[in-house]
Amino acid sequence: MLKRLVKNALPSSAVAYQRLQMLIASAISIVLLIFLLRAVDWEEAIRIFRSGISVTSLLWFMLVTFGIAVGYAVRWRLLLDGKIGYGTSLMASLLGLGANMFLPARGGDLLRVHYSRVVATVPYADALGRLLIEKMVDLVTIISVGIFSLVLLSHTLNSEYRNVLLVIMFGAIVGIFLSAVLVRYFGDRLVPILRPVFGLLRLRDFFDRHIIYFIRNCAQSLSLSVTIVPAVLTLVLWLSVYALAYIFVARFVGVALSYQESLFVLFVGGLGLMIPAAPSGVGTFHASVVSAFVLLGRSPSEGLLLATAVHFLFFVVYVVPAALILGHWRLNRLAPR
Repeated sequence: MLKRLVKNALPSSAVAYQRLQMLIASAISIVLLIFLLRAVDWEEAIRIFRSGISVTSLLWFMLVTFGIAVGYAVRWRLLLDGKIGYGTSLMASLLGLGANMFLPARGGDLLRVHYSRVVATVPYADALGRLLIEKMVDLVTIISVGIFSLVLLSHTLNSEYRNVLLVIMFGAIVGIFLSAVLVRYFGDRLVPILRPVFGLLRLRDFFDRHIIYFIRNCAQSLSLSVTIVPAVLTLVLWLSVYALAYIFVARFVGVALSYQESLFVLFVGGLGLMIPAAPSGVGTFHASVVSAFVLLGRSPSEGLLLATAVHFLFFVVYVVPAALILGHWRLNRLAPR
């Protein structure tokens, strides 16, 4: 029923795009899940889980996840220059977080944009432009957390692996910075290059009415005045509440996880979620967390247990309120005026 509500809320073109993504992502998830089932000792994971369950840690996890939602709401409002109220931004963020748990390729973010457009009348081009800035900030944050975790784990990780990862991550940050500079200062030059491409696709009118404005909006948004505060807030969220969420889940299922290890698992898991899989990174997320534990010299069974618990608990915490918000929103839109 929840998926049906999402389809009704999203534009028809977005629904078709989501269906194609779902087919591809589901295939990726199935392949990786089969690999994990064969490679990891499930019996050991079950023994670890039975050895100790902490209800107190679960309660702390619930509190921390609410803090994550509030932080995301504040960030979304900042990115939209205050064009959306705090309450509406919190509803949009909870809706996006919940939908991301079952839609591939972070499809909940598009639903958050649509909700902001309908409820707060934020233009699509503005919201999509700021969403692009948000994703860039997220990517830089993930890489920064990874670098910080590697520094903290300098005596734990293999030095060769660590040095290779550091080189790759610093290179990625440079690439992101150069891409941002290209869009910021040469965005207008992209228009004559892209217009013939859209013309071949018979979408020139669409390009002239929407894409040009979107490119210019993105170019204007790529400035320190727009990105600096959301970027700092995002980094604080990842280094505090997100890391604590992983620690509390680990304690809940009986897995010992230090702060620096949680940052590294968070970093690798975040990279895994960038690979489209349905729902919400099933398979890719689990494989990445297991890989993080292997690199840390830990048991793969512990990694699989933690990944499963993190995925399940985040799913429960965010999907339930998202379903309620989406159902209430749809009922209000369908109700006679």
